[in-house]
Parts: sequence; C-alpha cells; structure tokens
Amino acid sequence: MHEQRMNDVLEERVVQALERVPEVRIPVGFAARVAGQVPERRAFAVRPARYGLMTMRISMAVLVLALVVVAMLTTERSIYGVALEWVLCAELVALALWLGGVRYFFVHEV
Repeated sequence: MHEQRMNDVLEERVVQALERVPEVRIPVGFAARVAGQVPERRAFAVRPARYGLMTMRISMAVLVLALVVVAMLTTERSIYGVALEWVLCAELVALALWLGGVRYFFVHEV
C-alpha cells in the first residue's frame, strides 16, 4: 500500500515536471554575435555546363546522317523504310524545336 502511494506520488511529480514549460532566455545581441562568427562568403562566377546542349546538337547531326543512309538504302520504298524515315524526321523536328526555345511556351508557372 505504501509502495503504491509512493509510485503514485512519483508519477505525479514526473508528469508535473514534464508538463512544465521551460523558460527560454536569449541574451541581447545573440543573433548578431552568431552572425559575426560565420565566415564571409566569397562571390565567384560559375559557368554552367552545356553538356545537354552539345548532346542535342550531336544528336541532330547523327539524325541527319541516319536519314541520308535510310533514304539511300530504301530504294524500293518499303513501308518500314518510310516509317523509319518519318520517325527520324519527327525526332529531328522535335530536337530542332526544343533547341529553338519552343519548350518555354509550354512551361506554366504556378
């Protein structure tokens, strides 16, 4: 009985300690002191890499070569050769439009 009562008192004290909101005191000028300790950033110019742009230009050149090769090899005008030519032409037009900046017309900012 005595042990149960001591457990209840202890539990009540723990709950009160946990429910107590601590008082936070921030000294005056604390933010200024912390900001003064941060090292100063040096400004430097970074040139963006243009690997995607170069890849697209190389892809367009490869597509033009592929179109010439397919046109030379499909002299009997099979349906597969014509379909392949149309697919390559569509890819070439899509890349040209993308490089031309048409992608900015379809970007909607929220």
